Amino acid sequence: MPAVIDLNSIITWLLANLETILRVFQLVGIPVAIGLYMVNKQKERRDKDYGTYDTLDDKYIDYLKLCLDYPDLDVGDTPKANVGVLSPEQQQRELVMFSILVSIMERAYLMYEDRSYRVREQQWAGWETYIEQWGRRANFKSALPQLCLGFDERFVKYLRTKIKF
Repeated sequence: MPAVIDLNSIITWLLANLETILRVFQLVGIPVAIGLYMVNKQKERRDKDYGTYDTLDDKYIDYLKLCLDYPDLDVGDTPKANVGVLSPEQQQRELVMFSILVSIMERAYLMYEDRSYRVREQQWAGWETYIEQWGRRANFKSALPQLCLGFDERFVKYLRTKIKF
């Protein structure tokens, strides 16, 4: 025959041991809450880092599409070997393309500037190399003084240290 549960005795036991039960929940609950908070914060940081990467990647892909639309210009990642003299209209388009590129670089600089060391080391290092490669391109380097007029002062200072112009 099944044991009969005496509800009154359970309630009496709970009330008598309530203080002990609450202390056990505090001892277990507080560390669990702190752990969950830390896990959540770490996930938020990862999501923010991924969001930064994803946003810059989208902008960079848009730039590459523009490069495909204007094959007559030397504005792609791989320098063209034989570029003739550009017409005034081509020069203007090249300047606009470089303005878009510098804008993407500025965004990368500002988005990664305040990130953790690990993120800067992993993501910003690639951007830094990319900026240095562009700095060796004569057409880009000659456009920089005109382009840098409207950009963040810290970013322009950074560009001046990386690319002597």
